[in-house]
Amino acid sequence: MTTIARRTTLTAALLLPLLSAAPLAGASATGAARSQTYQILMGEDPIGTEQVTVEPQGDRTRVTVTATTRVKVLFINFRYDHKREELWKGNALESMRATTDDDGTPHALELVRKGNSFALTADGKTSELPAGALPLTLWTPEVLKHPQLISVIDGAPYSVRTRAVGSEIVEAGGRKVEAQHHRIEGDVERDLWFAADGTLLKTRFKRSGYDITYVLK
Repeated sequence: MTTIARRTTLTAALLLPLLSAAPLAGASATGAARSQTYQILMGEDPIGTEQVTVEPQGDRTRVTVTATTRVKVLFINFRYDHKREELWKGNALESMRATTDDDGTPHALELVRKGNSFALTADGKTSELPAGALPLTLWTPEVLKHPQLISVIDGAPYSVRTRAVGSEIVEAGGRKVEAQHHRIEGDVERDLWFAADGTLLKTRFKRSGYDITYVLK
């Protein structure tokens, strides 16, 4: 495999949709902002962190996501930086704006609800999505309800199905917690473990032979 091919393969493994914080249902309109930090692992090795803050703002909820990974494989360094802001009203997404530096390749994404559809601008290209679509933003269990998802990096469309796997005990946040295990399958695959209150405790998937895990610190 050439150096360029290895670089492309590993970069694909790090194109990770953002992850989790308290669910919308747990974000009181009068409550304080809540922040949670996730450790990102490739196999057993820490490669970065993601921080998600959920901030109630009257009848809306503002969510900010910041993710950073740094990996060195075969003497080659890789980096990934992602920042995203979402605005929700109840369980409905109103807008999302994201910027990503994928190992030197920049991406900019904007999604705005327009009546019964979304206006999407991805890297300068505009399109329209049905209102039932949702970004692959895993911090909320709402992602389990939508058969059409899009990448939070470049707006790529995903057709998916979701199934419940069952109740399991996972280690997250420094303790063992009972969680409901769900699996997203189709154009994109994710295993997700949510706590009873809707908090995403862990997500895991495989890319190009690498096991990638996000787990609540």
